[in-house]
Amino acid sequence: MFATSLPCRSIPLCTISYSRDWSLHPWESPFISDDLLQSFSQIGILHKPILLAKENGCFDILCGFKRLQFALSNAQVENVDCLIYSKDTKPKTLLDTILTDQSLSHPLSLAEKARFVDICTHFLSHEDIVSIYLERLQLKKNSSTIIELKNILQQDHIIISEIHAGRLQEKMVAELLRLAENPDRIALVQLFRALGMGDSKQKRFFTLIRDLAFRQDSTISAYLKTPAIDEILEHPVINVPQKIQHLNKYLQHQFCPMSSKADKDFARRVQELQLPSQCAISHSPSFEKDDITLSITFENFTDCARIVPKISNLLLINS
Repeated sequence: MFATSLPCRSIPLCTISYSRDWSLHPWESPFISDDLLQSFSQIGILHKPILLAKENGCFDILCGFKRLQFALSNAQVENVDCLIYSKDTKPKTLLDTILTDQSLSHPLSLAEKARFVDICTHFLSHEDIVSIYLERLQLKKNSSTIIELKNILQQDHIIISEIHAGRLQEKMVAELLRLAENPDRIALVQLFRALGMGDSKQKRFFTLIRDLAFRQDSTISAYLKTPAIDEILEHPVINVPQKIQHLNKYLQHQFCPMSSKADKDFARRVQELQLPSQCAISHSPSFEKDDITLSITFENFTDCARIVPKISNLLLINS
């Protein structure tokens, strides 16, 4: 049976259980955002909530928790029209319904996928979940995926919220879960959130901080509280991009102090050459080679064609 063919009944709000047993995002605040509240107030509840009948004449919410929360708190009504599943409905039908309903709203986040799989484990074997749902969820079809997803739901609220918001990508989540200490995971996610770091910056800073903490026989959370880092993060004047720049510079120096010194010496020597503005000199990555590259920018191809023969002659003379 699909939701479109379900019976519609006017249900007293007082008979509805406002539990999150079937919710795919129970970590979200029960309070309705201003935007959603304005939408409900102006348009009303367009899509009927879907309920599951219980033995005692009450109902569990399958879909539409916030719609019903709005009706309960703001609409000043006693009854709401809802679609009703009977109490003997097969679990797979209920699971298909909540998955389809959420997918119509937006693609499931990794956290929502983890929550859906967790609900599935109350009714289905791991083998059935793998064969029926993991491909549909665009996840790897093996039992270890279920274990990894359940591990996500055991993390601190801030980590789950950042995963749900899409600010932590799947590969970074996997890296974080490999860390042994929960405070280390939380400290890194708090740093990423405070500095608004995207995926590429998260990867770079994660590796640097993890390796530096290990090198100093420190936990990541303790390392991030060192005075030098704290001074950068809590600086009252510099903005977020500047904090990221200063932190990166500090960590790079800590990770490879000799390379930092070489960079400074190289920059000094280049400055002493007093190059024309259209010229630039660069070194090989991490000074792996002694090669130096001189780059010249021309206004157009004609200027380039006019100057190149002179450069070629000069190089031949000095070869």
